[in-house]
Amino acid sequence: MWKRKQRPEDTTQGLGNGSVYQLISRFADCLLRQDPSISNLVRPLDRQLIQTLKSILISQTPEQWERSIEKQLGSDRTLVDFVINYLHYIAGVELINEGDTTQTPDLHDANFDLLLNVYNPAANIFRRADAAFFTIPIQLLSHALVNLAITADRSKQSNKNEKAGEAARQMTTTLGISCIDRSPEEPSKRRAAFSLANGLFKIYFFLNNMRLCDTVLKNTSNVIDQLETHYPKSEMVTFYFYLGRLSLYQRRLHEAQHSLRIAFDLCKTESWKNRRLILIYLIAASLPLGILPVQELLVHFSLHEQFGPVVQSLRTGNWPMLAHALDVNMEWFRYRGVYILLREKLEVICWRNFFVIAAGLRNGRRGMRLSSLTCVQIARKIFMEDTIDAQDIESMACSLIDQGYLKAYVKLGEMIVFGPTLPQIRNVGLHLAESHPARPALTHSGITSAPMSAQNSQDMPSKSNTGFSIKGAGKLQDAKRFS
Repeated sequence: MWKRKQRPEDTTQGLGNGSVYQLISRFADCLLRQDPSISNLVRPLDRQLIQTLKSILISQTPEQWERSIEKQLGSDRTLVDFVINYLHYIAGVELINEGDTTQTPDLHDANFDLLLNVYNPAANIFRRADAAFFTIPIQLLSHALVNLAITADRSKQSNKNEKAGEAARQMTTTLGISCIDRSPEEPSKRRAAFSLANGLFKIYFFLNNMRLCDTVLKNTSNVIDQLETHYPKSEMVTFYFYLGRLSLYQRRLHEAQHSLRIAFDLCKTESWKNRRLILIYLIAASLPLGILPVQELLVHFSLHEQFGPVVQSLRTGNWPMLAHALDVNMEWFRYRGVYILLREKLEVICWRNFFVIAAGLRNGRRGMRLSSLTCVQIARKIFMEDTIDAQDIESMACSLIDQGYLKAYVKLGEMIVFGPTLPQIRNVGLHLAESHPARPALTHSGITSAPMSAQNSQDMPSKSNTGFSIKGAGKLQDAKRFS
């Protein structure tokens, strides 16, 4: 999702005028002394570094490199294989500019295969007990492996996605090594855990294999308590973004809304594209919970065209208008995997809001009575369907009562009698959410922004033909929702 930014310092410093022998000596010295500065040389997507190393390597043949590497690293075959394969990767890789479609799939496959040959011995180095110094290089190699695998698979017309699957198999082992490290000293292999987890999430979402995402969560369960204190904010944002999307896919809406809200609030304000991407899924998780975005937010992130009509229809309980709003942008919603979710969940909310508006319900009022005949007349006007009858209305009311959206009882053929309390949408089904196995949670004191807002005065819609007043967003946890 987010691209790793290169370090500001020049990683090619001191390399430009060197020889192949000096370059190999630098690799050997860093590896044998277990020097973390090896990460300045192992940057498989750093174009400037790659070009500098290419210019050095062309002065000798690969056979000459290999003899020099074996001479300097001795009998440690793992280190020898790593350096040899990495230099072969540098010499052979041809990085393509993003969006360039002129290159053949064979070139993308070749790039991935070259890096995979590097990753295997690198993972064996990382497996060693004293290899904490290799944490940053394994993160950079894993990040590159994910990108090259997905690029290679996307360049083909096949749906096999073999490269992404192979990358996931390699990285799963590396993630396990990172998460089980018990060394109390820093640097620790555990510092690679969430970088690797985010890479695996990216692959599994690309493969549409959500089942394996739970395996990633299990592997990271013993380091989740350190996420807030020991890991970069960028990794936290990405982790909670994928965690929220996974919960949304599994219809765990409360957990999805919580995780995506954290990701949105922790994401930098200047990262407009990333915040917009998070917000799309945050809105999709929030609408079925009765939490509505303010218009200003939709306009700021250029989402008013897609979500504006949906929100307005949901406020007034107008299902035909809402269904039309979803269908107009069907491909947009389907591409993001939320179309079916919104169709399923928002129809129920529309019917609930229809009864609330028709009966003029407010918390604390005495039980209101709504005659079946009156309800049918209102429903036919709003839903623009002349075939709606009392049986349809009573069946829907019974369904909403059973699900917990209304406190009422139905007197068949006569009326619906509503209780004095109106259940809040966000609390409906909460007991079911709590019964699921616990997911990682983060309480961050710095969360102050509020991407969503709700009714500013009432906990339910008033009986009105106009939209409901929204006066901006306060803190989400303190705001009253459209319940």
